[in-house]
This record gives sequence, structure tokens and C-alpha cells, in this order.
Amino acid sequence: MAQRTIHYMIGEELIRRSGGAVRDVDRFRIGNLLPDAIEGLKDRALTHYQEDIRRDGKLLRISDFERFRREFAPLVERDGLYLGYYMHLVEDACYRRLWAQIGLKGIPVTEAFVERLHLDYHLLNAYTVRRWGLRDELVWPEGFEDEPINRIYPFLLRDFLAEMRGDFSENPQGETRYITERHVELYVSEYLGLCCEALRRVLDGDPLDPAELAWER
Repeated sequence: MAQRTIHYMIGEELIRRSGGAVRDVDRFRIGNLLPDAIEGLKDRALTHYQEDIRRDGKLLRISDFERFRREFAPLVERDGLYLGYYMHLVEDACYRRLWAQIGLKGIPVTEAFVERLHLDYHLLNAYTVRRWGLRDELVWPEGFEDEPINRIYPFLLRDFLAEMRGDFSENPQGETRYITERHVELYVSEYLGLCCEALRRVLDGDPLDPAELAWER
């Protein structure tokens, strides 16, 4: 549940660093945002392929990007929309591990918490856009309504993209509570390299085990 401009920024870095391995970047950008184009918190576990597992006596949660890859094989390796969706799941798993680093683990993810977290994200949008030189390059994917990916959920993509376009220009005033500019920088420094590795590996046919990015419940 990283902010959408963080997903967009990570996606742009993956495109830039992939050496052309990310084809059809317009579809990749959309796929990399799509899991969040939902009605509310109650739908997040579904679109993010979240599952609970037990390892070493601990209850852990994973974002099962490998199950997503198998379900839509071979589209993840061939189609930017599905590759972008896969990478979103990896990015969010990394983000949940960041939460443990900055002391957010254990806070109940309630509607009230998510509402305040989203306020932090709005406050951080101007910084993220400026810091990484982001531009609105989102293009509606033709024929989206007929895509197999809609088997997962009736994504609210048009509304989501309409809202996101405002992220590139807004500049609200106030102080963040949970996520700061330093935390955004930490996420990039700690996890961008791992996301690049995950991208390389899935395209090489050697995908990560989702348990490698599990987080404690």
C-alpha cells in the first residue's frame, strides 16, 4: 500500500534501468498501478494476492506474486500490463518490510489509519514528483475491458487514473504523521535494487519466492 506516485516512480526507474527489457511501457505503467484501483481496504488482500503462511513458528503474510504469474502465464513475461501488475505486488511486499524498519509494524490497518496514511501521501506527492522529475505519461490501455486480468476484480481504473492525474500538480500544506520524505528515500535506497532484481529474474524465468519478501502479521 505504497502511495501511487511511489509505485509510478519505481516503475519509471524499472523502465529506465531495464535496458529495454520492459516493452510497451504504456501498458507497464498502468499494470504497475492497477492493484490499487479498488473500492476500498476490504478488497486489498484480493487484488494484492495476500496470503498467510507459517515459517519457523511465525505467522507471516506474503504477497503471492508467483501465484499471479502462474495464473496469467505466459502474459507476465510477454505483456507489459501483466508484468507491471506483478511488479506492483513485489513493490508492496518490499514496502511492508519497510514498515518494520520505521516502526509501523503492529499498527492495525484500519480505515482510519489508511485515511491518515493517504493524507501523508498527498502531502508527499509534490516532493516525490519533484525529486524524481515525474510526468503524467499515463495512457488508457485500449481494450482494457476485455483483458483477462479483470477476472481478479472489477477494477475502477478510469476513476483511479482521473484521481491520480491530480497527484502530479497538487501541493497541500501540513506535516506527515507516518511516512516522511526520509522514509521515501529509505524505500528507494533499500528496495529499488531488489525490485530491479525481481524484474530481471521473472523475465529470465527464475522468479523470486514470495516467502523471501514475507512480513510478520
